[in-house]
Amino acid sequence: MKSCKRLLGSVTAFIMATSVLAGCGSKTSPTTKVQKEVEIKFPSFWVGKDSKAKTMNDLITKFNTDNQGKIKVTVEEIADYNAYEDKMKTNVAADTVPDVFIIKTGTLAQNYFKSGRLMDFAPYLKAGWKDKFVPNALESSTYQSKIMAIPYEYGVTPVIYNDALLKKAGVEEFPKNYTEFFAACDKLKVANITPMSQMTGENAWTSMLWYSQLVVAIGGPDVYKNVEKDGFKDPAFVEAAKVLQKMFKYTTNDAIGAGAAVSAGHFLNGRTAMLLNGPWFIGRIKKEGVNNMYDSVKIAPAPLYEGGKGKEGGYIGFVQSDLCAAVQKDKDKEAAVVKFLKYLTEAENIKTLSAASGSMFVIKTDAATNVEKLQGQMTEQTKKAPYLIPHFQLMVKPACGTEFPQALASLGSNKITPEQFVQRLNDKQMQ
Repeated sequence: MKSCKRLLGSVTAFIMATSVLAGCGSKTSPTTKVQKEVEIKFPSFWVGKDSKAKTMNDLITKFNTDNQGKIKVTVEEIADYNAYEDKMKTNVAADTVPDVFIIKTGTLAQNYFKSGRLMDFAPYLKAGWKDKFVPNALESSTYQSKIMAIPYEYGVTPVIYNDALLKKAGVEEFPKNYTEFFAACDKLKVANITPMSQMTGENAWTSMLWYSQLVVAIGGPDVYKNVEKDGFKDPAFVEAAKVLQKMFKYTTNDAIGAGAAVSAGHFLNGRTAMLLNGPWFIGRIKKEGVNNMYDSVKIAPAPLYEGGKGKEGGYIGFVQSDLCAAVQKDKDKEAAVVKFLKYLTEAENIKTLSAASGSMFVIKTDAATNVEKLQGQMTEQTKKAPYLIPHFQLMVKPACGTEFPQALASLGSNKITPEQFVQRLNDKQMQ
């Protein structure tokens, strides 16, 4: 031990002497390592008209200010959801994964997880971070004992309806079953009100949600149980297609080929009475709905299918978006990414986002916080729901999900039968 101390003393003396000599021979002070600012590149679709856009921008601006000179988050704005998803697929395949990016939970997410190009958050979540999430939220992000994504936004997709328009047509309450539903649609048409928004463009989002509701209402919550092995053998898939085809008689003339902007625009401008969408749409109703629409809008579970295996109040619910990160060789950058994602999942920031946008999240917050009206209705109905089943595109192979809008355009325009529609989907599912 004494020899070690003598050695340490000798080394210290040598360093001090060297420093003195260096100072005598030059006027330049010894250089010290300056920490380089870490840049986190974050392509995001929470921009433009997205209901979270302003608040998310404010949060990121504050993060950059608080970490000035140390960490800077640079956002790449990609407002089109489908263009965003295509770009992320390309990046992962080409091993040019962004530092932080958003993915949708489902079969496609599993492909990302298998790539080996995403950061494993498991070591960081052991330290208490995981306690911020609602129970079981991390299960969908777990792959081979690794946590490959941070679950973030939660989605439920009930019927959003303009109660003032329904009442104008003599419909006093939202229909409980599909017999009542189509009777209400007939009343709306008589009153010169288009009953619902439908679409076949892009990913056919609104119509795909209707199909998802119908499949479960007819086939029950276990309807997807054997789809991976057997395809769409359950008759519920054809029966649901029959009902969906009928719905296209009660929608706008431009539904075939219409994208999300058109479908949502009809509802927000009071041209249709019903739309299927999620809590993220609430912010748009507040900002873009005509004639004080927000005061007239209500939420309801999709109708019960008489004779079906589904139950009253059944809901389509899922983790809508996860936050992922690229594997980082630089440990400082990895730590910066984790710090940023922890910041985005802080309860206070989630409450701010939720209040501004109406979106729901898988992070625990103070239950006593005042909840926005429509979000509150969704929350209460979700609590009472006998089941929460992910939507169709999350339950099938990507090729099948991609085929859905194209096949639906043919179904909605009566160019193919419901049986042919399901066969087209099944061909892609079983490839």
